[in-house]
Amino acid sequence: MVRAGFSFIELVVSIVVIGIVFMSVPLIITETQQSTAFSMQQEGVMAGVTTMVDVLSHRWDEADTNQTLNGGYAKVCDVVNGPADLNRTSITSNRRVGHFKGKYRRKFFDYTYLLNATPDPLGIRPGITFATPPADLGSEPSDGGINNDIDDFNGTVYAIAGGGLRDYKYAYTAHVSVYYVTDDFAYDNAPRLATVSLPRSELDAMTNIKMVRVTLEGEEGNITLYGFSSNIGEYKILHRTF
Repeated sequence: MVRAGFSFIELVVSIVVIGIVFMSVPLIITETQQSTAFSMQQEGVMAGVTTMVDVLSHRWDEADTNQTLNGGYAKVCDVVNGPADLNRTSITSNRRVGHFKGKYRRKFFDYTYLLNATPDPLGIRPGITFATPPADLGSEPSDGGINNDIDDFNGTVYAIAGGGLRDYKYAYTAHVSVYYVTDDFAYDNAPRLATVSLPRSELDAMTNIKMVRVTLEGEEGNITLYGFSSNIGEYKILHRTF
């Protein structure tokens, strides 16, 4: 009588195949988990980038939001602690070095505002053409709760919903901070590396660069992004009304 069965070689091959399958399962699970974690991390980055882009899309300073004062388009603000190379070429000029002459080109606010301002004890002429002092970065009561320039977002906390079919998978909390950072990079046409310590919350100085820090808190951990906006004004043809 003949009985059907496995040969020894077939049995060995079957054991090897089963072993490979069982060895692969944990690897597949681990790879899936890593892929999911990376996807969630990228989702958090995207939420942070969206918040950052929203902040940076606003005017550089509160002075730029006054459509009557700025003549309908954002001007370059006067600052106290910026390098001399970026200041007005003179107190009776509306331009800095490198500015082109032209009615709708980038320029400072009308210098007559400076001439009519009363100097403080340090000789500084404060007033509506100057950027917001570091201590005042944040929303202004006169804005009626509407953020219309970058530093209005300082101290803002956003709750980003998650869990819905069209929302993020996880919920996030975005914390926005706005600082001035040093802008003295020795403007002498010589190539050099420039470094900025982050964050510069200790810099109590009004400069030409504002740094936006967005810290996103989520179930997968925290993500911090940095963005920068410079005091360069805008062309009339590119202006936006808020």
